Amino acid sequence: MSRVVISFLGDPDKVGRAAYLIRGSKSILIDYGVELTKPPKFPILVPPHYIDLFILSHSHLDHIGAAPTLYLHGNIPALMTKPTLELGELLIKDFIKLSGEYLPYEYLDFMNLANNTHFLTYKKNFSINDVSITFLDAGHIPGSCQVIVEIDGKRILYTGDINTYDTRLQNVADLNYEEEFDVVIIESTYAADVHPPRKKLERLFVKTAEEVVEDGGIALVPAFAVGRSQEILLILYHRKFSYNITMDGMALEATKILLNNPGYIKNYKVLKKAFKKIRKVYRWKERKKVIKEPGLIIAPAGMLGGGAAVYYINKLYKDPKNAIFLVGYQAPGSPGRNLLEARKLKIEEREKEVVASIYYMQFSAHTDSNGLKKVLSSLRGDPKIYIVHGERRGREALYRIASEEYGFKAYMPMTGEKYEV
Repeated sequence: MSRVVISFLGDPDKVGRAAYLIRGSKSILIDYGVELTKPPKFPILVPPHYIDLFILSHSHLDHIGAAPTLYLHGNIPALMTKPTLELGELLIKDFIKLSGEYLPYEYLDFMNLANNTHFLTYKKNFSINDVSITFLDAGHIPGSCQVIVEIDGKRILYTGDINTYDTRLQNVADLNYEEEFDVVIIESTYAADVHPPRKKLERLFVKTAEEVVEDGGIALVPAFAVGRSQEILLILYHRKFSYNITMDGMALEATKILLNNPGYIKNYKVLKKAFKKIRKVYRWKERKKVIKEPGLIIAPAGMLGGGAAVYYINKLYKDPKNAIFLVGYQAPGSPGRNLLEARKLKIEEREKEVVASIYYMQFSAHTDSNGLKKVLSSLRGDPKIYIVHGERRGREALYRIASEEYGFKAYMPMTGEKYEV
């Protein structure tokens, strides 16, 4: 029997650049993402001929952004859900448009990945020789999955980005683990935090947005195009927000992709109704009309690093009647984090103070400390726990929880480290 070694090729100490190589009788690479800096940071290079199978857990760039580099000269079989490929194509196209000068690949390389992709649905099994792969719903975004790898007598669970809380868009992660694991690779984004009750947060968000609009202002919601924009739309629909709602940018195309994959959405009919009712902006000149009247605007990017949201905030930041609602994770160094911490944004190459109101409302698609405890409680056997995908505070919190509260042998791997399991 071959020994099984896991290499951590990305940066486990960050929320970004996910990449994990499992080597035994076969070599399996799970995720190959980037850190969204300028220039983007890539994982440790893996020669494509080393890899027998490439698996994508979901379509966010911190998991997929480096994947086309594997297909410059190779044809590795790839495994993912159908929405992951379709949403991934949307995000990669935009990434190339914004960062093409820094990237070692082109759109054709992504298409090579697409041409080598096999779709796998939840709870179905895929086998390649003596290796078995199973996907479980991760509850993070539509199409996201936990990955179970069975190789050389070892059972490995990679949670990917996971959410154990019901949202308007998604069902909760599937924690019905039927057998014991030898290894669990688990995210830790919010392991040191407890999210506020979801329904209470929804009420506060809608009430505050209504007050902004009633006072003659514009409520800008910078949101991730995939997942968060649709979640915000559904919250507004369920809470009967009665004022103008506009959606702009890549969120429109992402919503159309999700509506073409109804099996991965909690309530397809409601999303379809909500999407039909709103104003959709496709052209620059339409944006000028939108900001002339009170209302709410949903626009990517969620961390204000680009996209339609930047246009709107440049126009809205001076007026105290307006408000900016940050509704997701803001990475260190991102414009969104700077806005939260310093109330400042770079406008036309100069830092300016934002006069508009700023609200942070954490509609996260990552679970929190209590949710991660639920994941650990659901595990069978006595697996080794490898804690990844979190800033140091979160990783240390989950290390203490896993080792002290649950008695697991826990590790906090760093970039380039290898562990025999």
